[in-house]
Amino acid sequence: MKGENTQRALDKFGKYLVKESRKNLTRKKKNVTNSLYESLDYDVKAMPNSFEFDFLMNEYGEWVDKGRKAGKNPPFSPLRKWVEDRRIQFRSNKGKFQSYDQTAWAIVKSIGKKGIPASNFYSRPFNLGYAKLPNEIVEAYALDVEDFLEFTIDKLNEQYKDGSN
Repeated sequence: MKGENTQRALDKFGKYLVKESRKNLTRKKKNVTNSLYESLDYDVKAMPNSFEFDFLMNEYGEWVDKGRKAGKNPPFSPLRKWVEDRRIQFRSNKGKFQSYDQTAWAIVKSIGKKGIPASNFYSRPFNLGYAKLPNEIVEAYALDVEDFLEFTIDKLNEQYKDGSN
């Protein structure tokens, strides 16, 4: 059994997940460099007895989605790059612009102290799509079984007509 219908249902789920996650990133203004946006993808693999579904994204996407609890500082270098990409520079008490390093360090300390709220850019569409998925998979799998049975019966009928067993 090839499982084409089941694979199509998982493919539909993957497309929905990527589309909605990208919409959420844009709507929530979490899409400055397009790096995370462009990294969103999925992979469906059909094996003889099972299917595998993987959702792919840059590693830091997990932090964007789930947020970060207070108590531990995040890594400096990615935040330094983020600050420079957005051209963010805080001002000192005297009104002078701080360097990107100083600005990034202030943000690192703030995140370590306060945390970052979750955006759920990926979790929300995943949960909504997953709730619908079981019915679609059951229907698709039933079609795959039906196709397999038709194929098997046709093969048996051919063998019977040919007189071969």
